[in-house]
Amino acid sequence: MSGHLFVTSSLSKLGFCSRTMIQNTPGKHSSHESNIMYVFFSLLSAWTVFLNLLVIISISHFKKLHTPTNLIILSLAVADMFVGLIVMPVDAIKLIETCGYFGDTFCDMFIIIMGLLISTSMCNLVLIAVDRYVALCHPLLYPQKITMTKTLISICLCWFFSSTYNIGYLVGGRYFEASQRSDECYGKCYLVISFSWIFNDLFFSFLLPCTLIITLYLRIFYVAHQQVKVLNHGGKRHKIGNRGEGHIKKG
Repeated sequence: MSGHLFVTSSLSKLGFCSRTMIQNTPGKHSSHESNIMYVFFSLLSAWTVFLNLLVIISISHFKKLHTPTNLIILSLAVADMFVGLIVMPVDAIKLIETCGYFGDTFCDMFIIIMGLLISTSMCNLVLIAVDRYVALCHPLLYPQKITMTKTLISICLCWFFSSTYNIGYLVGGRYFEASQRSDECYGKCYLVISFSWIFNDLFFSFLLPCTLIITLYLRIFYVAHQQVKVLNHGGKRHKIGNRGEGHIKKG
């Protein structure tokens, strides 16, 4: 009996959940519900990986698709593929199971990878918005301003600064100690972040990119609308000119 208690406590300290703890944890899904959820999330994850892998292969294989815009889309597809390959399965396990199985080291890595992929995806969306803005609003300067080299450097900087930021975000927080945990399971990921880090993360990872994207696309919409009005006005003048010529010929 004492040996069993010693093994159970040792597993708990290592970040695992004993079978007794899992069975007695409130909110535990039945085996039938868990199987359905596992099948659903597995198909969703596989579909996400497949679609993004298709984009990656298409852009990488065909040389005609080697453009600055498609290079950004390739980077976005790589980030989204790893979301389907890593983030979605682990989050599905965390959602279905009431306890974690991977320990603090894996938890650290998962938080860094998840933050890296989300931040990089947002950064790629900003780059796509900038690319479309320059292409529509400054079409004559587009070949000089947006080149393959500049785009590749921008993408590398996105990945580098996203990884650096998320490592700093993880270091700035701390995990709950076992004595501070309010639940029965020792395998869950806990990260406590100060208010300043929460505010900075909300601003730099969400508000700032979304503001830039919305502002750029509103500008694109305005310029496109103005161009449509000019084209329509020119078409009307052309029709009026043709009618005038017709009346002169009849006269």
